[in-house]
Amino acid sequence: MTYEEYSKINPRKSTKQPDHIMLSICGDAKHEMCVTWRTSRDIETGYMLISEADKDEFRRVDAVNKEVKTDIDVNMNHWAKPKNLSPGTKYKYTVGNDEYRSGEYTFTTEKENVTKFKFLFFTDQQREDPYLCPDYSVQQELLKDAFSRHPDIDFILTGGDNTNNGENELQWNGMFSGLEGYIESIPFMMTVGNHDSRGYADYFGEDVKKYYAEKAFLFDAQFAESYPKNGPDGLIGENYSFDYGNAHFTVVSVNYQDKLGDWLYNDVKNSDKTWKIGSYHFPIYPVMPEGVNDDSYPWLRKGIEEGRFDVLFAGHEHSFARTYPMTDKGMFEKPSEGVVHFIAGNGGRNIFNTNCRKIWHPKFYPQEVRQYLYMICEIDGDKLTITSYLEDGRTIDYFVLDKGNDSIFPPEPAPVFNQTKMSFKGIIPELAAREQPCEQKDGVFFCAFGSLARANGGVVVKDGKKMSIDFYGHKAELIEGTDIANTPDGQVKLEHEVYRGSKNQLYISVPDCEKLFGVHHQYYEYNNLINFDYDAEKAYIDF
Repeated sequence: MTYEEYSKINPRKSTKQPDHIMLSICGDAKHEMCVTWRTSRDIETGYMLISEADKDEFRRVDAVNKEVKTDIDVNMNHWAKPKNLSPGTKYKYTVGNDEYRSGEYTFTTEKENVTKFKFLFFTDQQREDPYLCPDYSVQQELLKDAFSRHPDIDFILTGGDNTNNGENELQWNGMFSGLEGYIESIPFMMTVGNHDSRGYADYFGEDVKKYYAEKAFLFDAQFAESYPKNGPDGLIGENYSFDYGNAHFTVVSVNYQDKLGDWLYNDVKNSDKTWKIGSYHFPIYPVMPEGVNDDSYPWLRKGIEEGRFDVLFAGHEHSFARTYPMTDKGMFEKPSEGVVHFIAGNGGRNIFNTNCRKIWHPKFYPQEVRQYLYMICEIDGDKLTITSYLEDGRTIDYFVLDKGNDSIFPPEPAPVFNQTKMSFKGIIPELAAREQPCEQKDGVFFCAFGSLARANGGVVVKDGKKMSIDFYGHKAELIEGTDIANTPDGQVKLEHEVYRGSKNQLYISVPDCEKLFGVHHQYYEYNNLINFDYDAEKAYIDF
């Protein structure tokens, strides 16, 4: 079908009647809210009528109105921000203009001095089929399920990939259809994922010309006034933070991570709230076998660790996992020692079949059943309880972080190894490197890197005192008792001699491993573990 043919039947095209009605937190949730809606471009202005729910004393709030050009249409978006609201009060409202108005909806402001509240978290709910009218009804099912079990949810936070192609209007039309009946009354706070910046340049062509935009342009346009405008310069909209009760929430986009570090650190560090919770789509501690641990972390590490989140939510990988309290220095046990990272599965029945547990994850569930997953998060004073549910009602994880006792329930001691072990991308090659601990000489670690490379797709050939390794396209021949490596580009002088160590393996210094094979490492002193990584999310061998 061509665009011209589709435009004649577009079932979700904007009209004069308000749609895409969404409530969001845009400031102090005790005294202010934002309602966003869409109309066709010929409705140039709009306003909200709002009253306390038990009265009929409506006041008018004029909207901010902006034209939004999409890949298939030009719409008008409207944002009304009622101020001077009373805490803990239920309000009713309608939106539109004099002639075309919405139905009546309600919302309740945050209570004064609240220290007990509940929010719903889910991620990766994107859908693609049917291609011309994406079916997001699974969101309706998820929300009906969550709210029937937990009708006291105060707001919804997502982990990104709210759509499959966020630069295409058809996807947002589908997403809003799946949220209808809920987000008009419950604040809906979105994180931008990589799919929310993705688009098809020719949605109706045989070659769709998939691309990833530099920013989530259509997201930024549709929600230009919906969220707090406290993000970094030039990246406001998809980066923002807000407070609710005794908690501070920071929402971080996947775009321009290298420009977000200072803002993230200052935003988290300067909050005086008891709880600091983040949402960032890409996992720092991934479950994909090929996932890069240090991908965006160099820029975000200071904000996450020194700004000091208690919990950081992620998505992207469509499986569930939870880490120990983590820092760049290792895995720990007490909440005060690190940040707990969640990979929150998927809320759209979108399964991956290739994920696995890493050394960082005391809890892992592959979610290879075609069911949605969501998390109910409840803060009660100095306790945070997160319960993760599958669609069929099974509890995948139950987690309690108790700040008062500096403890986690159920208790999960982080691993501490007697002899230094090595891992690659968070996976210890237990069989291939059995009884081959790393060894330290004069403050320098050496390891049986050939065993690690072989366990992860590398080609290792041994010939007497010689060993050649071909790993991620880096080739080197090592010779026992020498500090010279032969490579396709000539000889390389090593920092340390190669020697024969445990289990008759050739041992190479860790700095020389980095020099020869393009890897980098972290030493977790508390755990006595060296983790190697390679900055490419693909396996060396096509399995």
